[in-house]
Amino acid sequence: MWLCASFTLLAQTAPAEILNLKASRLGKDVAVSAEIKFELPSSIEEAMYKGVSLTFVSDLEITKERWYWVDKTVITASRQTRISYQALTRRWRVLPWSDGTAASGLGVQLPQTYETLAEALAVAQRIYNWRVAQGLDMDDANYWIQLSYRLDISQLPKPLQIGLIGRGDWSIHATLRQRMQLVGATP
Repeated sequence: MWLCASFTLLAQTAPAEILNLKASRLGKDVAVSAEIKFELPSSIEEAMYKGVSLTFVSDLEITKERWYWVDKTVITASRQTRISYQALTRRWRVLPWSDGTAASGLGVQLPQTYETLAEALAVAQRIYNWRVAQGLDMDDANYWIQLSYRLDISQLPKPLQIGLIGRGDWSIHATLRQRMQLVGATP
């Protein structure tokens, strides 16, 4: 019986996948691009139309491989994208921002508005030239890049968080770790 319940929970989770993860050089800066694919469950979409904002979090870590010790973390960065529905204007608002610890120093960016949820989600599902480090000299050593993407349930209203305990359809997450190949050259 327990086995059947666990299969039911697994079937309810929203599968997400990270595609085309790559790091590139923009001058001396390191930028990351990726695509995240997932389908938004109808329960989440319904909650969004009722005024619940969603926050998607992207956590990045670049590590340098070392033969004599554990891998050394070179870069850590985090960025969030908040999507909310504006009932008066019937438009979707997307607000991206990076954490203050990232070397990029971009911080909060201007919000953008879109006509449909699909357009707003397309922005949240795409990472393009996210500058994660400025002026970083990377030698020819082996580097690994790991990107984690998730729906941050802790940013939802507290009553909704309590009601989501055990609900797998509100769990959107994906992680990809691969050997990094830096595209582009330093001028």
